[in-house]
Amino acid sequence: MKKQKEMDRYEKQQHIVYLTSSLSKTVEGISLKQEKGNKDHNEKTIVLRPQMTKDEMDELIEKKKADYFRHLLRKPNKSEVHVHSLVLTYEPYMIISAKYEADFYRKAVHTIKVGHEVKEVVLQEGTFPTSSKLSVLGRVEGKHGKNKIDLELEEHVFVEVEKEMTIDQHGKEREMTYKVHSNTQENYPSKILEKNNKKDFEFTKELAIQKLKDRISERKIDSEIRDLNENFTVNEIFQVYVPIYEARLVGPRKKVEIMRVDAVKKKVM
Repeated sequence: MKKQKEMDRYEKQQHIVYLTSSLSKTVEGISLKQEKGNKDHNEKTIVLRPQMTKDEMDELIEKKKADYFRHLLRKPNKSEVHVHSLVLTYEPYMIISAKYEADFYRKAVHTIKVGHEVKEVVLQEGTFPTSSKLSVLGRVEGKHGKNKIDLELEEHVFVEVEKEMTIDQHGKEREMTYKVHSNTQENYPSKILEKNNKKDFEFTKELAIQKLKDRISERKIDSEIRDLNENFTVNEIFQVYVPIYEARLVGPRKKVEIMRVDAVKKKVM
């Protein structure tokens, strides 16, 4: 139970824990070589297909356009608002997936419960007496019922975490709410982007990878660690372009508003 509770502290991480006393530093386990990162990852550009027809787009704009010029309790008639222009622009999201591995030793205290009649505990090459005069490796708590010995040990820990992150064109982390599969993608993404307006990322791919690396390698380690070996591997980088229509609306007194319509989700943004 103690080992299980210890492992539950790390969400979605696999731990292989080896206990060894400070008297013995020899532990057989897994050792990872520290690497700068693997560049052999899959990269792909995906363009999502609009799910609205031209008639559906015109109907939605006509229905919502007067709302943009509401003032207090008054809303102009639809005839007072006209569509000056309608432009399709593809806005990008970057989806990065990676794996983080870490191999290290950390100090920990594990408690062993023994009966009150137990005089000493033998663990590997160490002997720990259950007396009031203990070394730093053990301490007895309680005089009745079961005694407790706190053993100061080292754990050999192996952590493996896989994570995916979606970043918008401005570099902010977002939740990916679009379904990306064969039925929602354009067959020729490069040609679509060449013929239409598209927005560019305001950050480099290297900065995006570093952002994910900083997030995925966050560790809540309460105790001192040593001999840390880390490996960060990028698995995939997808650039997903979403079709967004922008309608330039001109209302009363020549006031101008921009209506943005998500052509995949078929709704006003």
